[in-house]
Amino acid sequence: MSNETTLDRRALVWLSGRDSGSSSKAILHHMLGMESEGDHPWDPADLGRCLRLLELFPEWKPRITEMARYSRQWASLALRWDELADMMWGEVGIDWSKGKSAPRTYSAMKAAIDAAQEDV
Repeated sequence: MSNETTLDRRALVWLSGRDSGSSSKAILHHMLGMESEGDHPWDPADLGRCLRLLELFPEWKPRITEMARYSRQWASLALRWDELADMMWGEVGIDWSKGKSAPRTYSAMKAAIDAAQEDV
C-alpha cells in the first residue's frame, strides 16, 4: 500500500467521523491539494479539532503556516500556532481530558484574531 493510499484512507476515515469542523476541514482540504474555504479556528473547540486532525496527520504539522494564505486571521494564528497548541495542551488537553474550559487559550486566540483584524 502506497503512502498516498494510506493518506487518502486516513483522510476518508477522518471525514466519516464526528470530530470535524469548518476549520479542520479547511486544513484537510488544503493539505490534500483540494479547494479550501480557508475557515480559521475561532475558539478552543475549533482549535482542538484542528490539533486532533494534525495528530492524525503529523506530516502536516510543519506545513500549518501554509494556511496563512487564506486570511489575515489564519496568518496571525499560524504565527502563534505552536504557542496556542502548547497552551491548550497544558490548559485542558486537546481532547479536553484536563478540563471543560480554556479561557487562556481562548484569550490568546481572540488576541491573535483581533490583531489581524486591526491590520486591515
